[in-house]
Amino acid sequence: MAMREKEINRVAQMYLKYLNGPLGKGVMEHLKEGESFTIRAHDELLRISKSRGKAEVRILQEDHPSKLRTHGY
Repeated sequence: MAMREKEINRVAQMYLKYLNGPLGKGVMEHLKEGESFTIRAHDELLRISKSRGKAEVRILQEDHPSKLRTHGY
């Protein structure tokens, strides 16, 4: 795994741990099942979704403005 991929994985895991833990409970309680929001953090575009009551994090990567690749965690 390349250094950049390790950093991206670390960021995704950090958000998962926070949002699915006691500190993120307030955020997740305000999301309806299937809802999502997008934030830019750590030079990455993150899509946070609620699925089965838990947060899912996807890293959106742009190779070209018209194309987005996603990596789910």
